[in-house]
Amino acid sequence: MNTDHASPSAVRYPPLGTVARPILRGGTLLLVEDSRLSCESIRLMLRGLGGRLRRAETLQTARRHLALYTPDAVLVDLGLPDGSGLDLIAQIDRKTPRVPLVLAISGQPELEAQALNAGADRFLAKPFASVQAFRRQLAPIFPRFAQEGCADHAPPHDAGALRDDLYQALDLLQGNRPPDQRAYALQFVTTLARNLSDTGLLHAVQQVGRDGDVASLAIALRNRLRALPLV
Repeated sequence: MNTDHASPSAVRYPPLGTVARPILRGGTLLLVEDSRLSCESIRLMLRGLGGRLRRAETLQTARRHLALYTPDAVLVDLGLPDGSGLDLIAQIDRKTPRVPLVLAISGQPELEAQALNAGADRFLAKPFASVQAFRRQLAPIFPRFAQEGCADHAPPHDAGALRDDLYQALDLLQGNRPPDQRAYALQFVTTLARNLSDTGLLHAVQQVGRDGDVASLAIALRNRLRALPLV
């Protein structure tokens, strides 16, 4: 486990090409991510990988995957429905054989130091600014990503995936939720708002933090749904 990272500014990432077992093609990448919008963006940014992309939406499902095989790389979102991705990263870091590359992803950049201390090799904040920057994180294992040119901007949002995430957010806010589930719901919506660069939605989340009333946030989510094109 990495223990020498006191702050994000002190982080020194492993240089490209130093991670063992480079895969030219046909490798397996496990994506542990609860947001369908983020999953779709990552899928598009990994286009041309030539391998297998497997997805787990929860810690439990990810652990089932890891009990059966050791992928060539794992991307772990830090906010998941059944716990923190930091716990999964620590588990992966202790496993033998260890996954060659563990990448933490989060809409909360302040968690970078914690992710690295838990054992992640690299950290990437959401929203993803460019395809090139994202692929460079995976180049130690998939070196063709360091050689191939691609667009230097993130792919457009998928309307169907966005609709699913908005409905998911509304569902998470329904009823009397335990404190940990309410915190997860607000984290999910915060990341979604940042991915969309939606300051109104982000303000509505912050308002819930001040007064505990989710009514205005639910209205903001429904308005965003109404603005989506019909399919």
